[in-house]
Amino acid sequence: MPSVLRALLMAVGVTVIGLGTALVFVWHGRIVDFDGSYRWVVAIALRAGEAAALYGGSWLVVRGWNGGPRPRA
Repeated sequence: MPSVLRALLMAVGVTVIGLGTALVFVWHGRIVDFDGSYRWVVAIALRAGEAAALYGGSWLVVRGWNGGPRPRA
């Protein structure tokens, strides 16, 4: 894998992690203001989105760092 593509994968991964974390902090105050079952639904959805952003971003960073798939022998 070319080094430019590897750097791009790592940059996108870090960006996804940063944006996912920032959105959770921005939306946290709005979730606290909700009440009832709606609050739980939004909280679970937000936590699932945060987990997806962290997992996806870290996957991109690791994929870029390791250089992508190896050619088959």
